[in-house]
Amino acid sequence: MIIGSTGQLAADLLHVFGEHAVGLSHQDVDVTDGVGLVGALRGLKPDWVLNTAAFHRVDDCQLNPSLAFEVNALGASKVARAAAANDAAVVFFSTDYVFSGLERSQPYTEGDGPAPLSVYGVSKWAGEQLVAQGNPRSLVVRSAGLYGCATSRKGWTFPELMIRKARADGIVRVVTDQVLSPTFTADLALKTRELIEQDATGLFHVVNAGECSWFELARRVFELAGVKVRLEPIETSQTQCGARRPPYSALMSTRLEQVGLSSLRPWDEALRDYLQIKGLLS
Repeated sequence: MIIGSTGQLAADLLHVFGEHAVGLSHQDVDVTDGVGLVGALRGLKPDWVLNTAAFHRVDDCQLNPSLAFEVNALGASKVARAAAANDAAVVFFSTDYVFSGLERSQPYTEGDGPAPLSVYGVSKWAGEQLVAQGNPRSLVVRSAGLYGCATSRKGWTFPELMIRKARADGIVRVVTDQVLSPTFTADLALKTRELIEQDATGLFHVVNAGECSWFELARRVFELAGVKVRLEPIETSQTQCGARRPPYSALMSTRLEQVGLSSLRPWDEALRDYLQIKGLLS
């Protein structure tokens, strides 16, 4: 049972699980409605519940912390508890924004302690803990910089936005002081399936290997897509972001190997495949 079925990640999860999965949108079930969740699970009787529902507009979370916590923390807890009440395991998807990235130059592993800078990061960290507390068979998957082939709720992915802006304006400005591990949702979905097949529980970092800044990611998008543009580096302080972002939030996993699974392929290779699938590769 995949909650949040209209999202990018959910679309890829539905694809990799095929006939074994059912997707529920916000209209079908609301994660803040504990009674409704229990009823939905009782009717479908899933073995696993994958919760991709989230309030993830980082700046909006800063302005509306109550909603951020209602969905990302309390809602996540209600999903986990409803699953437990129906003898189902649960997967909760979290974020690199649980880390501060301050004075950091090495990728974060599952053993590093969170220290979020934003309401969004705090709400997701709280969700991680409440999920683990609410269901003994919980799997928390942290990822970062997601982009996928399905249409995002934002209406675009970062690579699509870059290409659109380049073609419309001829100039694009992108931050150089935020470093992360951008991840193709198709790869994340496949690894999630592998974890479920292992009946894994606990915390796992699942990202495409390596790291880059948003500026470096944009530059590679333009190179692969053959788009001519004037790309200008800027700093986060020059943007109008309302929430603080971690300057460094690259992730890597030490736990995947422990359960006999490999890490994801490099982000550059995944990006190339994504652009080819979308018909954007030059």
